[in-house]
Amino acid sequence: MIIKGALVWNGREFVQKDLFVENGEFVEKANEPVIDAKGYFLVPGFVDSHAHVVGTGFSKLSVQFNDWDELFERDLTSEVVVGRGWFEEPDGSVVERLDRIEAPVFLIRRCGHKAFLNKKAMEVLGVEERYLVENLEKIYEYVFKEKIAEFYRVGEEEFLKHGVTFVQSDDLYGVSVERLLSIIKHSRIRLFEKLKPKDLKPEHFGDLNKRVHVKGVKVFMDGSLGAKTALISGEYDDGTQGVQLLTEEKLEELARFCDEHDLILNVHAIGDSAVSLVLDVLERHRGHRIIHAQFVQEKDLQRVKNTTFSVQPHFFFEDQPLLKKVKVNALHYPFYRMFKAGVSISFSSDSPVSPCDPKYIAEHALKMGFSREETFYLMTEAGASQVGIKTGKIEAGYRADFCLYERNPLLFEDDPIAVFVEGEKIYEKNGSSH
Repeated sequence: MIIKGALVWNGREFVQKDLFVENGEFVEKANEPVIDAKGYFLVPGFVDSHAHVVGTGFSKLSVQFNDWDELFERDLTSEVVVGRGWFEEPDGSVVERLDRIEAPVFLIRRCGHKAFLNKKAMEVLGVEERYLVENLEKIYEYVFKEKIAEFYRVGEEEFLKHGVTFVQSDDLYGVSVERLLSIIKHSRIRLFEKLKPKDLKPEHFGDLNKRVHVKGVKVFMDGSLGAKTALISGEYDDGTQGVQLLTEEKLEELARFCDEHDLILNVHAIGDSAVSLVLDVLERHRGHRIIHAQFVQEKDLQRVKNTTFSVQPHFFFEDQPLLKKVKVNALHYPFYRMFKAGVSISFSSDSPVSPCDPKYIAEHALKMGFSREETFYLMTEAGASQVGIKTGKIEAGYRADFCLYERNPLLFEDDPIAVFVEGEKIYEKNGSSH
């Protein structure tokens, strides 16, 4: 493939030039077909270093709401009602209305770490608890089993339309590893899949094809701020300090497993105490990653040289109401400082917790002080390099994952008109996917 006359981003500026693609990667020379890209901006596709493709599709197809009044404006007449988005727990009158609905109602908090069940939902799951906290697997087994392939297709479409060509995802909800792998092997988007540690076998991992890389493990050291389960050195307004979900011994065991099989261990850690516990292990194991790190103790910044971080700048702004309910004597969302100190960070959406649109991430990164060029780098090459995949850069030897724009994409105002993965056009703005 020859791409003629595009304005190509080289990491510093746009330069008009021809590009060549062969066997899915950029090369020095190639043959036809020819694409006339004169007048268009060409950039590497965005890399989302932590999100959930299945969860994004599930969210798109479920009831979306931000408060309880909004929920009751939605259609709640289906055989199973599944929704996501609540922030504050419902009062007694809301619970009573939901219990009058004859269908099971599963309503997941925005953070994804807590869920409300009406009486029928409690009955079908065989539980007595009104809320499930941290372990929502029973809901996923009930809801996801039949529709996970549809959720994946809808989810990847959401990423593609915003120019995201590579998602580092964990999608193992309510199905077997084998079932998940049978779905993601048909992925159009590039995927770095992170499996949960239960019943892991070395044969589950590897490259399913040129686009799908099953080379990560995902675990949780703590929960979320919204559920008051993020593990902090201070305390929440109810006097609690969060929860520790993993022992140091188990984390060490998983780090050794990943080292042995050339995998990347990805550890969810939001609170400063959780980050410290993770670093106690990861500083002995090079190349693994902490996800979130919203609170970090000053002393721990000296221990991060062997560890990479996937962070979400928008969380600082979204979490402001939550920060009024917590006291932590640690650095808050120190992403800019970490980047300037040479720590390996990349940006991610954590969709469906937040929108999967890179423009949304960029808007908040710029408010934190990152330049447009730094922001673009942290949403492309940085995330790809953390997992050892040569994409996110327009250069010979890199995978040909790229997007075409009518206007400067570093303005972060537009979606692409065309998206390519492995040199193949798989999305066009008019809505047709390939």
